[in-house]
Amino acid sequence: MIDKICIILLANILFFAKTLSYGYTSDDLPVKQRSDSLEMPWYKRRFFQIEGGVRVNPQEDHMITAFIHAITCVMVYIAFGANDISFLAAILFAFNPINNQGSVWISGRTYPITAILLMVAMCVPWIAPLAILLAMHYPIGFILSSILIAWSPWLVLPIGLSALWHFKHVKSLVKCKTDHEMFAEDKKVSWFKVTYVLKTLGFYTTHALFPIKTTFYHSYMQSLAGSGKDKAKKIDRFFFIGIIVIAIILAKFLLTPWDMVSFGLLWWIVGIAPYLNAFRISQEIAERYAYIPNIGLMFVLSSLIWHSPALSAMFIAMYATKLWFYMDAYQDEYYLVEHATLNSPDSWFAWHVKALKRWDVKSYKEAIIMWTMAKMISPREFKVLFNLATMLAVVGEMKEAKSLLKEAEKCVPEGQEVKSFELINNWRNGKYAVLV
Repeated sequence: MIDKICIILLANILFFAKTLSYGYTSDDLPVKQRSDSLEMPWYKRRFFQIEGGVRVNPQEDHMITAFIHAITCVMVYIAFGANDISFLAAILFAFNPINNQGSVWISGRTYPITAILLMVAMCVPWIAPLAILLAMHYPIGFILSSILIAWSPWLVLPIGLSALWHFKHVKSLVKCKTDHEMFAEDKKVSWFKVTYVLKTLGFYTTHALFPIKTTFYHSYMQSLAGSGKDKAKKIDRFFFIGIIVIAIILAKFLLTPWDMVSFGLLWWIVGIAPYLNAFRISQEIAERYAYIPNIGLMFVLSSLIWHSPALSAMFIAMYATKLWFYMDAYQDEYYLVEHATLNSPDSWFAWHVKALKRWDVKSYKEAIIMWTMAKMISPREFKVLFNLATMLAVVGEMKEAKSLLKEAEKCVPEGQEVKSFELINNWRNGKYAVLV
């Protein structure tokens, strides 16, 4: 057992060592700016640095992220049986490219921390109530803790008490998202959302097993609550993959005895369920959402291939190669944005973010080009049309700017009318803005 734990740790240390030379990206930057102005004792700062709420310096913060991911992999090995199958599952999980936002990105640290707490609850009975209580602080921990009842029925009481303790907190987080980030389409309960769910499940499952396209901003299912709504409803190959996945899970649950493979499938389906776009959460597809659920899926995969060294080596090599080269996206914000448009050139949002970076440095003509690229991909995207109107106004092309503003006015998302028309009226009164 000790030798396998050492192998897992060493493999992670060697593989992720190059991230120590990386800088900050995306959400790391505003946290760093806030961190510099916060005055607190060193021990409190260190605690929040580990938790992810404070940045100190890129090298330390990347080191902590890599270490936490390594501990997560060790816990996969221990919690799922400390045997050959769970050892292979831990190695597969360590290098799986879909885990990049939890293993490399500093701002994705919430996910491995929650995963560790859940698996500590599985391994150490006397500390399980505290681990569950801490895990439930995060919405994904609040949801996934429920499956621990299938692991050990005696956890019903601590799970129930912890849920009561955190209910208001989690409810307020969900309400904040529904009030400020969801469109009217997101909040509707409609039969066609079954299509969304099956397609998203098919996509995540395929991507977790066979990394088809690793990127920070996925184009698949993009704008399903707005300009991409009609496209999102269409049946495609991922819809049928989703049906197959559901059929396999039901067959396993209903036709075979309960075992660790059943538990792994339960872990995957419960963990990924909140992110299947029945109700859109921030992004339609985000790889960090799959980090914790992927623990269960990697155990299932390991149980299928561990008898074959060649097949096991193939999956490990495939995962490690893909992640090794994609990791460089996290060198700094520039590389993250460039990799986003390189790996997902059909994502209007990737070009939109690239345009924002040009706006930040007052490279307005370049920003116009980037938002034009976004408009070519998604011609009815309110945010893109509005920002293009602003940019053209800034460079003095008022006729074209007003024309684009009229287009934007016709493409206001349902449920965002009040805020959008306020922005449009301000624009017409000379108060220009750019939407992030």
